[in-house]
Amino acid sequence: MLHLRKIDRSNWREATFVTTDPQHKCPLDEEWVTSTAFSIVQSVYEPEWESRLIYDDEKIIGFVFYGMWAEKQAPLLCRYTIDVAHQGKGYGQQALPIIIREMQEQYRTNCIYLTLEESNSRAVHIYRKFGFVPTGEMDEDESVYVYQAGSLPSSE
Repeated sequence: MLHLRKIDRSNWREATFVTTDPQHKCPLDEEWVTSTAFSIVQSVYEPEWESRLIYDDEKIIGFVFYGMWAEKQAPLLCRYTIDVAHQGKGYGQQALPIIIREMQEQYRTNCIYLTLEESNSRAVHIYRKFGFVPTGEMDEDESVYVYQAGSLPSSE
């Protein structure tokens, strides 16, 4: 069963190897997302950010990084990665509702933002499917999207 787990002493080393890079080089800045290792360190030193591993039973399949976006005074789904070994298996679409619900509960909000590069067509497709819509704003070189409660597809 998919679930989220905090990164701690027991799993942080494994977490740093979650990557989208097919060659497993674990660069600091991957094609679409900042590396898991950088994100974990950032969450240690910037406590407004949360790092979570995504598990399928006891197998790590991905990573998510989120926190409060000071500019919007709302939560930002900042980084979301399914490890390259587990892509194409539906995990991205299965885990996204879990992440959204956890963020809604933690921040007691119905509104979640994210930013992404429009050229990342797979991410654009998945986020739009789950109810994220473009705001027309840009943050650096990325489009800003927003999710409002009630737009999450049923898990059935």
